[in-house]
Amino acid sequence: MEEISVREVTRGNVDDLCRICVPSEKREDPVYVTGMELKRVWALGMLEKWGTCAMLAYRGSIPVGMIQYYPVPEQGIVRIHCIYVPEEGNWRKGIGTRLLSGLMKDVRGAKDWFGGEPPAALVTRTFPGEAPGQYPARLFFRRRGFVQVGDDPDLLYYPLRPGFVYRPPKELGPEYIPQPEDRGRAVFIYGPAPCPFAYVFMKRAERAVMEVAPWLPVQWIDASAEPDEMRKRGGVTGCIVNAVPIRSLVLDEGRFRREVLEALKANAQG
Repeated sequence: MEEISVREVTRGNVDDLCRICVPSEKREDPVYVTGMELKRVWALGMLEKWGTCAMLAYRGSIPVGMIQYYPVPEQGIVRIHCIYVPEEGNWRKGIGTRLLSGLMKDVRGAKDWFGGEPPAALVTRTFPGEAPGQYPARLFFRRRGFVQVGDDPDLLYYPLRPGFVYRPPKELGPEYIPQPEDRGRAVFIYGPAPCPFAYVFMKRAERAVMEVAPWLPVQWIDASAEPDEMRKRGGVTGCIVNAVPIRSLVLDEGRFRREVLEALKANAQG
């Protein structure tokens, strides 16, 4: 069996990062192609801004795992977005551990992002979604020394400075600004994203909306091509139905559909 090597993502291998999460049989599907291209735009932007965004594990020349991250200088931390080993044949082979160890070794050095100092901690928010038999991310990080933040079992951190305790700031995301033209239609706003499935799930959301309200006109807004359309809606991305943002993930399709129905009813009455 070939040796596993861990390499930082650069412009030269960024396409490996964009493809690794997508099953090989889906890589020619137009929806997945768009999702991978949106991730490529995101990754190139991160490389331009920070000089780094991910590490890949390779067996020979084949990418078999990845860890994705970005610095948050105002908090003095590096945020791990996700760690993923897609193929079952590579599970429990220490690939995830090699990736995390590679990141830990790298960030312990001086970093321009933090004024020439190393970060104070690695921080991650895990989420369910592992395949049957796959090691849950929450358990993976906990067994490698990550500590739970407060009462949230999915928010974890690993202190890199002695005595450091991570206290997350209140994170306020962008708020949707209702637009008159959004009433009586479904609006989907998308742009560069760290996960190719962000666009895939948005297309799935469109199908779910059409099953609930097949008469509803649909508008798609590409935030890169139409930044003013995104900005006037408060800088949000995602699904908006009848001028109401849909908060539920389409992965919970029952809740998503109920929220769409409530959005239609609320504005019908308003």
